[in-house]
Amino acid sequence: MIILDGYKLEYFGLVCESQTNPLTPSFENKTLLIPGQAGLYNFGTEIREKHFEFHIGAIDKDKTLLQHKLREFVSFLLNEYGKPREIKLYYEYEPDIYYKVYLYTQINPERVLRTGKLTLDLVAYDPYAYSIVYSDEILWGSEVVTFQSHYKLGHPGSDGLKTITAPATINIYNDGLANKPVIEVTGSATNLVISTNGYSINLGTFTNAEWLIDCDKYLVLKNGANAFGSVMLREFMLLQGNNQVNISGSNINIDVRIKHRDKYI
Repeated sequence: MIILDGYKLEYFGLVCESQTNPLTPSFENKTLLIPGQAGLYNFGTEIREKHFEFHIGAIDKDKTLLQHKLREFVSFLLNEYGKPREIKLYYEYEPDIYYKVYLYTQINPERVLRTGKLTLDLVAYDPYAYSIVYSDEILWGSEVVTFQSHYKLGHPGSDGLKTITAPATINIYNDGLANKPVIEVTGSATNLVISTNGYSINLGTFTNAEWLIDCDKYLVLKNGANAFGSVMLREFMLLQGNNQVNISGSNINIDVRIKHRDKYI
């Protein structure tokens, strides 16, 4: 039913008897009551974390072996310091997306003879589900994205690594929610600007350089060193559907890849 970092519960000798998988994360509505005014003023909604609950059973002919199973499973959920670690959670009925989850509450198993039952509470502080592949890896014949995936036939896909020697347009398809990509640029150019949907990144002039720009983390590396101060990076976002990304400048001789994982509520 669920897979944690590539392992089914059966690997630990456990069985998921039931589970909850909310369709939405928690929301916090920002409202204000004005005395004398009917209703509330709505200032928008904040998206919070998403919680998952699994009711798990374990059976073993020996209560000592049962305890070993449970302790091995708990060790898997924690890091070397005994703190909850990030784990990728997959559902077998949605094999093409995953959540980044952590153990949320204490595990307190109920032991009866040679059986044990426990409730596993996980939380995704980042409440979104992410595609297991980058958008430009959604290709016909893929052994990762299969007919079990939710992607439809006729999915336009995205341009992958492109060699560009003149001003050009790259098509990037976003199947999910608005998203901030990672941009990789290698080569030389004069006054290079990358723009889409009213957003732009100006890399200026460079020679034989390697750029890594993570628009979500506001991280800019040039030849492996921090270069955030030399690039005007505010917002750069891919909207749902096809995004035409314009590459402009002169003396362009670059390889560029714009990659992102589709994300969903």
